[in-house]
Amino acid sequence: MEKGRAYRRAQVARLKAKRRHYHGGAGGVRELGRWVWTAAVCSCWMCGNPRRYFRERTIQERRFCQRARMKGLS
Repeated sequence: MEKGRAYRRAQVARLKAKRRHYHGGAGGVRELGRWVWTAAVCSCWMCGNPRRYFRERTIQERRFCQRARMKGLS
């Protein structure tokens, strides 16, 4: 079922209210609009996905590998 325009506008308003306090509340209307669509400030190695930058496995993958080692599969 497709959501209507009112639903989309309500979601944007919800995100604006939630993200209004990002970065200590600093920023104007333009920044607030940007934070609604892109919550992350950047994607540097400190803020980004560790799997991408450090080739770390996810928790799910680590659990799977641990169970496989316990069963003697690897």
